[in-house]
Amino acid sequence: MLAGTALLPLGSAVTVTAVAGTAALTLVLLVRRWSRWRPAVRAAALPAVVGLVVLALAVGTNAWFGFYPTPASLAAGPDRGGLPAPPAPPVTGPGRDTVLTVDGVDVPAHLPPGYDEHLAHPVLVWTGPADGSAAVDAAVDAAVTAGRMPAVVVLWTDRVPVSRLRAAAVAAGSPVLRTDRAAWALAGPPEGPGCPLGRALAERADVATAAGPPGGDGCPAPASGSPDPLDLVVVRTAATQDDPVPDAPPPGPALASGSVTAAPGTPAADVVAAELDALGARLPAPVARSGVAGGPPPATGSTGGTRDGL
Repeated sequence: MLAGTALLPLGSAVTVTAVAGTAALTLVLLVRRWSRWRPAVRAAALPAVVGLVVLALAVGTNAWFGFYPTPASLAAGPDRGGLPAPPAPPVTGPGRDTVLTVDGVDVPAHLPPGYDEHLAHPVLVWTGPADGSAAVDAAVDAAVTAGRMPAVVVLWTDRVPVSRLRAAAVAAGSPVLRTDRAAWALAGPPEGPGCPLGRALAERADVATAAGPPGGDGCPAPASGSPDPLDLVVVRTAATQDDPVPDAPPPGPALASGSVTAAPGTPAADVVAAELDALGARLPAPVARSGVAGGPPPATGSTGGTRDGL
């Protein structure tokens, strides 16, 4: 052997051929001479030949597939050499309901598929009536499962101010919610009571995104002089095609807007699904829990079932 050379690796063709040949010869020898050998010789030869056969199979596997098999490695599969693990299968199925207590008031909450207590999630405050909660939750679950919306926690209330909800999110710890303004959205049904866009304009210091119909009489006046940008999705149906957004300032750096327009006769569930899809495209993703908890909610931030009425 030349100086400085190493032993042949297990995966080399010479090694595989030598081990496989030796195993084959000893196996043939064992079979042909089995009846001639005494019991003591058989007892010693059989495990040796079996060991050689197993070694030949292992060396061949190592040469062909790039890993040396052991019981654990065979169960786990070949070593991927530090490559990323294959993507996890998509999260499917319905979310689940819980409650966020705000100043003694129980606010129903819906946790989406894939909710993770190690992450802080964006929040959707839905202002519609409680009798539509099951349909909206199902639409949110479908949008999250299909990747059209991040894993958003839905809070059902039309009375508790968003500022109190954000403060409660810090203190409660569960459900785990992002507390930065950029992760909070407000929306309501495309046709029905309430005025989600008007409320968002009035609470724009705590909400970054809103979706809903243009509104009507009795909508709250928007906060004046607020520099916080607000992204509105105006949902127009046959009943609200020509209605303006109530008291909205003209488009400019403080107000971006999009729209969802439904043709007459479009089922309400389809309109809600389109509204949620447009809203989901504007929501940031969940973040590591330690990055948002432990302090009062900031005024601004970076982007990143039956219920009881209240």
